[in-house]
Amino acid sequence: MGNCNSDLTEEEKEMQKRNKRIDSLLKQDKIFLQNEIRILLLGAGESGKSTLFKQMKILQNGKFGKEESVFYKPYIYENCISQMKALINEAEKLGIPIENQEIALKFLEINSNNFEMNYQFVNWIQTLWEDQGIKKTYENKDKNFQFNDSTIYFFENIERIGKEDYIPTEQDVLHCRIRTDQIVESRFKINNLSFIMVDVGGQRTARRKWIHYFCNSTSVIFCASLIGYDQKLREDESVNRMHEALSLFREICHSPWFADTSMILFLNKKDLFKKRIKEVGLETCFPEYNGRAKNYQDAYRFIKGKFEYISGLIGNQTRKLYVFKTCAVDTQNIDRVFKSVSDTIMRNLVKDIKLV
Repeated sequence: MGNCNSDLTEEEKEMQKRNKRIDSLLKQDKIFLQNEIRILLLGAGESGKSTLFKQMKILQNGKFGKEESVFYKPYIYENCISQMKALINEAEKLGIPIENQEIALKFLEINSNNFEMNYQFVNWIQTLWEDQGIKKTYENKDKNFQFNDSTIYFFENIERIGKEDYIPTEQDVLHCRIRTDQIVESRFKINNLSFIMVDVGGQRTARRKWIHYFCNSTSVIFCASLIGYDQKLREDESVNRMHEALSLFREICHSPWFADTSMILFLNKKDLFKKRIKEVGLETCFPEYNGRAKNYQDAYRFIKGKFEYISGLIGNQTRKLYVFKTCAVDTQNIDRVFKSVSDTIMRNLVKDIKLV
């Protein structure tokens, strides 16, 4: 019996080879997609990474369980106590008199360890937050003053938080600030894709731990706070947070560990940035900025361009930077963004095995 292949035209033989190659690639694709897609969540401290991480738990599980919500209760109390103390101390530093000085002195004596909120403390916080001296201090606070972005949210909800039967809501948990100094993993599914997200500490002291997670990562999500242009680092008050974010992003783009890794940029805290830019111009951070003064769209495009320039200058020239504008405490926004991210990752995976 003759060889059937001898009867095929050159074009048919080439098609047969191509079909075999595609079958092989499809098998590779099936095996790969059976495994979890690893995403590294990177960024400087207080960029909103941990809030994004908590959002994925909400989107995956529907809501936080009671036990997990209660876990955040003492941290929420600590956020309220420590930030009011910081405002009182800042008022003294700036020489601003506090009308309710007696309450302020009593408040400074509170020990936030094993603290339980009660009506008296709620009343003190409400009184001090309405105090003209505290208001003036907040409005005139120094750029080095480390004030958590979410503290106003807690002050405005302090009466509910101070109730005896208080259980933190999803928004309370999302606004709660806990410094990340450990590596945390979470598994979830989006559009039938299985992901494992790794959240690591953003502070400088925590970054040395990243190296163990560089290998075999499908994508990096780099999170940068848009309002960082008007803030200093908590660990080094001589360094602007936006400059630190750009420097870290440059380091990541230049790293050989990420040469073939999909790069996704989250420009976070867009809601706060929209308010902040009306008060403080971008030229305070970037003297070369020549857009419209205190204009949200122009300022955003300028910051976005800074990151895109770094990615194009020293990054992989064939690797595209995918940029998303986010608000980490807005669950619907993060849901839409992560669905887009999963689509982006899927397209890149398919492209990598040359199926498109």
